[in-house]
This record gives sequence, C-alpha cells and structure tokens, in this order.
Amino acid sequence: MSNQKELSTGDGRVHLNTGLRGESLVRQRLVNSTDTTEEVAMVPYCKVIGVGGRSIVDRGREAVLPLVDEIVAARKDHDLFVGVSGGARLRHVFHIALDLGIPTGGLAQLAGACEEQNLAMLQVLMARHGAVHLKRDAFAELPMYLANGMIPMTISVPPYHYWEPPARGGRVPENGSDLGLFMTAEALGAAALVFIKDQDGLYTDDPATNPDAEFIDRISAKALMERDLPSLIIDRSVLETLQNARFIKQLTIINGLKRGTLARALAGEPVGTTIYQER
Repeated sequence: MSNQKELSTGDGRVHLNTGLRGESLVRQRLVNSTDTTEEVAMVPYCKVIGVGGRSIVDRGREAVLPLVDEIVAARKDHDLFVGVSGGARLRHVFHIALDLGIPTGGLAQLAGACEEQNLAMLQVLMARHGAVHLKRDAFAELPMYLANGMIPMTISVPPYHYWEPPARGGRVPENGSDLGLFMTAEALGAAALVFIKDQDGLYTDDPATNPDAEFIDRISAKALMERDLPSLIIDRSVLETLQNARFIKQLTIINGLKRGTLARALAGEPVGTTIYQER
C-alpha cells in the first residue's frame, strides 16, 4: 500500500500529494517551477542534416548524386540522421489546394506527402549503404539504427498536419520543413544541425535578385529577427524556436552544391552561416 503521506483525502476525494496537484498546467508559476538544468538527450552523439528539396533534389543528378556520396562518406565518421524536404512539387500542390479552397491544416497535411516522394528517391539511392526510412513514430528505435551503421531518414515537415496553427497572413502554413527539422534535432538532443541549401549561407537579401546582398557568416537568432530582413534562406519560425531551445544552441547553413562543405560543417569547421542562441 502507498505511504499515506503521499495521499490526501481532506475534500472527500483521494489526491496524490505532488507539486502538480490542483494546478493548471498553463499557469506561468507552475511552468517556471518545472524548469531544470538537467534533461536527458536521446542521441547526443547524432548529427542531423537536412537536404533541401527545391535547392538540391529538384536539381536532379548533378546536385543529388555528389551529395549522396558525401553523406555516405560522412557516415563513416559521424552518426547521421537525414531529413528531406519538399520542392517544386510541394508548391504545385499548394497552388492547386489554394485554388480549391483547402484550409491551412489541409495544406500542412499535403506537405508531408510531397516530402515522402523526395525521401523515397534519396533512400533508394543510398539503400545499399544502409539508408532506411524511419517514421517519427519510431524515434525510440533510432539508437539501434545508428549502432548498426545505418543512415536513418525522415521527412522534415512539422507533425502538425491538420492541427497546423492558422497563418498570420494568407493560408500557406508558416511552420515549414526547416522548423520541422529543427524540432526533430531538438527532440532528439542531437549534437549538431546542418541545413544543406544551394547558397553559401545567409545573406542580407536574396543574392539571386540582389547582387549587392552581403554575406553573413555568424549572427544570433535574436539579432537576425531584429533585422527583419526582406528575404531569409530559412524559416523565420526557426529563429523564434532557437531562442528557447534546450539542446540545439546553434545551427549551420551550407551550400550543398560545393563539394566538401558538408564534411567541414560536420567536423565543426567554420563554413557557411552559423545562427546561434542568444538569450
């Protein structure tokens, strides 16, 4: 029988005497009291990398095959978890869905289906090297996959689906693949997070349309949000989330079209753009 001191029956009901008894889980004081400096990271030795759909996959074999070789080579020295995002097909699907009047939650649901296609192609290309599709419901099995030298892969889009928060403007979901990959790395307590794009990193504007755009090699998420740049290579929601993260204190954006940048990023060398947490 439980220790009677752990129970309370003063109001005619039996309660467990815990710090959460009778509390609202949205009360600020209670939320603050649950803060801790010690949290358990699931796979603190794993490094998460995100392959851009529009920036890499949509370019075909000239961009994809060299990157596949780099990922396979990097797996010899690092435990990797690969996220794959959508590309042109996703925008095509969004265009049709918007024309049909599909709400934001429905658009978010469709995003995952498009990313599954890109993931399937990359997984097939790396299958002989141990690449496997790991659904997010099976994250608890990730240590086993890594211990056996495999390359687990998943889609990047956040798992909100029909529960995607309403967008502040229009109907297109604001929480895109970049945020989903960040959430994955944070949930796993990963050692590093690298976004593979088709630019050297972050610029003050889109360098494809503005030749005067300046390169930014290192900046805090807070400072970047304050700049409110007209164009970003990463979801703005990532910057907001990074400021509250417990495990992922910084992320790196690299150019996957340049050979060797992935290896340098995974080794911790200064390459691309680093965005870090400043509280």
